[in-house]
Amino acid sequence: HKQPSGLTLDRQLMPEYMRKKGYATHIIGKWHLGFCKEEYLPTNRGFDTHYGYWGGSEDYYTKWYRHGYDFRDQMELDLGANNTYSEDLYEKRFVQVLDDHIANKSDTPFFIFMSHQAVHTPLGPPAEYENIYADIEDEARRKFLGTATNFDEKVGIMVQNLKERGLYENTVIVFLSDNGGNPIIGGGGNNWPLRGFKGTIWDGGVRTPGFVHSPLLNTTGRVTNDLYHISDWVPTFYHLAGATEQEIKAENFSGINQWPALVDETVTELRTEVVINIDDDKGTTFGALRQGNYKYVKNPGPWVGWVEPPEGKPENNVTRKEVKSAETRSDEGVISIVHLYDLSTDPEERNDIKSELPHLVELMDNRMEELKLDMMPADNVDEVDGGNAGGIWNTGWC
Repeated sequence: HKQPSGLTLDRQLMPEYMRKKGYATHIIGKWHLGFCKEEYLPTNRGFDTHYGYWGGSEDYYTKWYRHGYDFRDQMELDLGANNTYSEDLYEKRFVQVLDDHIANKSDTPFFIFMSHQAVHTPLGPPAEYENIYADIEDEARRKFLGTATNFDEKVGIMVQNLKERGLYENTVIVFLSDNGGNPIIGGGGNNWPLRGFKGTIWDGGVRTPGFVHSPLLNTTGRVTNDLYHISDWVPTFYHLAGATEQEIKAENFSGINQWPALVDETVTELRTEVVINIDDDKGTTFGALRQGNYKYVKNPGPWVGWVEPPEGKPENNVTRKEVKSAETRSDEGVISIVHLYDLSTDPEERNDIKSELPHLVELMDNRMEELKLDMMPADNVDEVDGGNAGGIWNTGWC
């Protein structure tokens, strides 16, 4: 909320590409890509409408974060949202967007980004949903599960609203997340049996649940183990909006159009590499790289293991004590510099095979250093005062 910065203005965003193809574009919920000046705001980055909050988190009811109120209907402050559960507001606005579209723009396709607040902290689900899990003693876990259950219900209601209005048959629904669960500091999330959590490069931090649902798919109910990256959705949606292969190629996207693999199960492995993260600290490389089934981890920092769900785990899983003894650590708690895992046989990242495949370690390390040369400099500026004026988060302070 207090960083005088935002997502770089020299790149087009997904809604801008959809607009090129005649789409109406809407965002409902969280923005979190900068608001210190109007140029950063969603309605100046390709969205026709925005209903929600500009920052990264807030109370689900009071819309309060760090001594300030943050909720907007377009550019206008919406104090009427106070004391109503955010996901209820988003459900209502979703219906309004659909009805307005039918009434005024029925000949225009639409793109809606439902940027749900759930299941981000600070958790505070309606009591009736938390009470479903009254037998779970851990408060954060209980609140998380209640929030997730309410969220799941909201997704179902949205689909039903599309069906009732005759909009479902020609719609593609993509469900995804930006990181793994957060099991610490009241987060209530859990990624068991995967290793790690939100903010780490282990698969528990970066491998997230997702699905694509549409009558336009030729086959349904199938699971793919192919690689997908969040950046793939821009060229994929651009393709669905009518862009030609030449138009997509001309944009030089870092993502890949995955639609051919989604509609034809014989098309596989369109993506063979995923950069999980690359960072640099005074010449030392940190990060992780995925190539096919292999994952290379370099300088991951303090030891991070496997966090059991508070409500218990399947009997056939190893205990946390057994997990901790399965890998050698230094006295400082920092694991060895590099690791290599075959995720096809070891999705929980327990068996380091770097000594068995030293040639692959060398190749992937060289690739990571090569990719580091193309890194954009980090825009991680210090926080300043100015955005919170009289208890209201505002724009126009940078």
